[in-house]
Amino acid sequence: MLDFVQLRRQMNEMVLEQIAHHDIIAERIKRAVNELKLFAHMWGDVLSKVKASKTSWLVALPTGQLDRKFKVASTRRPLTVMASDGSQIFPDRHEVALCYLINIGLVALHYGAGEPPVMQSRPFLFYREEDLYEQWGGRKVLLNYDIVSIKRQLLEIEMLAELASSLQGQHEKVAFLDGSLILWRLEGMPDDFTSVAVERLLTALAEFKSMGIPVAGYISSPGSCDVVNMLKVCICPYECPNCDRCESKRETGIPHCACIDGVTDASLFRRILREGEWTEPFQSTSKILERYDEHAVMFSYLNIGYEVVRIEMPKWVADDESMRELVMATAYEQAMKGNGYPIALAEAHERALIRGNERELFFRMLEETFIRHNVRVSMSLKMLAKRIPPI
Repeated sequence: MLDFVQLRRQMNEMVLEQIAHHDIIAERIKRAVNELKLFAHMWGDVLSKVKASKTSWLVALPTGQLDRKFKVASTRRPLTVMASDGSQIFPDRHEVALCYLINIGLVALHYGAGEPPVMQSRPFLFYREEDLYEQWGGRKVLLNYDIVSIKRQLLEIEMLAELASSLQGQHEKVAFLDGSLILWRLEGMPDDFTSVAVERLLTALAEFKSMGIPVAGYISSPGSCDVVNMLKVCICPYECPNCDRCESKRETGIPHCACIDGVTDASLFRRILREGEWTEPFQSTSKILERYDEHAVMFSYLNIGYEVVRIEMPKWVADDESMRELVMATAYEQAMKGNGYPIALAEAHERALIRGNERELFFRMLEETFIRHNVRVSMSLKMLAKRIPPI
C-alpha cells in the first residue's frame, strides 16, 4: 500500500521545483524570441551555418524569413476532410494464441457537398508466421512493441489513401493523420526492415500526390525543439559549430547556447504567433528522411488558440502554396469545430480505440473460436491467475 505521508512530501518538492524551473524557462523563452527576431532576415546565412555545423541533435532547416507569419484563410465549399487513426492489441505469449490486432478508424466529413459522412473501423488480425516474425538484420525475430506500432502507422496511411481513392467528386479534399509523418522508430533499426517500411509509406504518399490530395500529420502538444536547436547554432560564436566537441563547454563548463536550454518550438512560437497564424515551413533533418526523396517532411507551427500545434507535410505539399494554405486553413477550422482538436481526427480516434472491455472480449472470442473448432487451448498460469479472481 502507498505511504501517503512520504508521497505528500515528495509531491511538495516536485511542485516547488517546477515553480522555480518555470521562472527560468520563461527567461529563456524571452531570449529565444529575441534571437529569432535578430536572425529573422538572415535566414540564408542561418541555412548555410546549420549545414556547416556538426550537431548530435535535430536542427531545422529554414526555407524563408524566420519570423514570417501567415494568416489562415477561410476554407472553400464543398470540401471533404478525411482522417485516420489506429490502435492495437499487442501479441501476448500468455494468451491462447500468439497473434495481434490492429484497428483502423476512418472518417470522411463532407462540407457543402450534401453527402453523408463516412465513419468506419477496419480490424486486421495478424496470426501467420510471416505476420509474427520479421527479418531483422538477417535473422528472424518475434514482433515487439515498436514493430507493431510501425505496422499500425503504415496501415493508417494506407487505409487513408484507400479511402481517398474511393471517394467520388471533383471538389477539394484534404487528409489528416494523427501524429508524425516521420517514421521515427525506424532510426537505428536493421536496413532490411527499414527499407520495406519506408517503401510502403512512400507508396501511400505517392498515391495522395497522384490524386492531388494534400496529406498532413497533425501533432498536438508537440515537444520538438528543431527550430530552437537551429537558434542554438545561430548564437554559437564559432563559425562552424561542432557540438560534440563544444569549445565553450571545454573552456567554461557551460555551452554558449545553454541560455535557451529547455525551450520547445511550441513555447517559442506561442510568443510569436497570434491565433490563426502559422509559420514558414521548416525542413526536418531526421536521418530517416534521406530515404523519403520528394516526400521529405516539412513542418510549420500553427496557433489554434488553444495551443500551438505542429503540422507536417510532404515537400510536394509544402511547396504548393494552394495546398499548403488548404492544409492550414482546414486544420484550424477542424480544431475550432472540435473545441481544440480536429473533429475528423477525434472521430477517427473514437472508431479506432480498443477499450479495456473490448480487449477482454477479443481474447474470450479467440478462446471460444478455438474450442468451437475442437482445437485444444492452453494459457499460462500467469494469465489464469489474472482471469480467476482471488477468494
